[in-house]
Amino acid sequence: MRLLLGQLAYLNTQPFEPLPGLRVFRASPSEIGRLAATSELDAGLLSAGDLIRNEGRYSPLGDARGAFGIACRNEAGSVFLLSRRPAEQLGGKIVEITRETSTSVLLLQLWLEQRLGIERPEYRLGVTREHEAVLLIGDEALRERERPDARFPYRFDLAARWKEWTGLPFVFAVWSARRSLSAAKRSGLEETISASLERGIERIPEIAEAAAGPLGDGSTIARYLLDFTYRFDEPERVGFETFRQLARKRNLVPSSPATRDGGAPC
Repeated sequence: MRLLLGQLAYLNTQPFEPLPGLRVFRASPSEIGRLAATSELDAGLLSAGDLIRNEGRYSPLGDARGAFGIACRNEAGSVFLLSRRPAEQLGGKIVEITRETSTSVLLLQLWLEQRLGIERPEYRLGVTREHEAVLLIGDEALRERERPDARFPYRFDLAARWKEWTGLPFVFAVWSARRSLSAAKRSGLEETISASLERGIERIPEIAEAAAGPLGDGSTIARYLLDFTYRFDEPERVGFETFRQLARKRNLVPSSPATRDGGAPC
């Protein structure tokens, strides 16, 4: 049977497509994370939070040139906290959280509570835009960037806030595979993903033109895609480990007995 891969259904994952010869399940980060938690996926583009939660079951894929995934060294352009007031005034207020997120909500909690030191807000699942602030990710955030909601005069790009805080890139997702997968299958996946990425990078102008519309014009989308890092280097490794340690220290994700003392998985 062909391997089952989980792929995030967002514009910024398209440079990894197509992935020939594999069964690919496209879904939100939270849904991919649910499948990873039950080991239903052989591999997938796991959100950083879900890789941390499931690092006893999954580990990053990568060749000698580094791991693969979605990271940015400055602004993400598609992970926003929208607010009716300055972020420092959100203590005790309701912050709506999109149901799609598995990682951005952790980043938001760290930034608001640890970086800014504010009183814990009330995080509420579901986006109604009826309360003080809302977290948007992915294509919905891109649409917001093109047509800002005037009810929320404050917009915070969380990757930019992370860079300002730590000086490091933020890693949103990492291609990972079940630890029980054979070395030969892992190697085959790494070769497939690497070749797919090389083709995808060349196709970015085509991808951008095809996506033009509510998410932006072709040149805007191309710049957006090119701002991401898809093959990681040392800064991404350090950025991921810093996020992992902060999230664990604040008990935002449970410790995995299999890797509690094992350090960063990528």
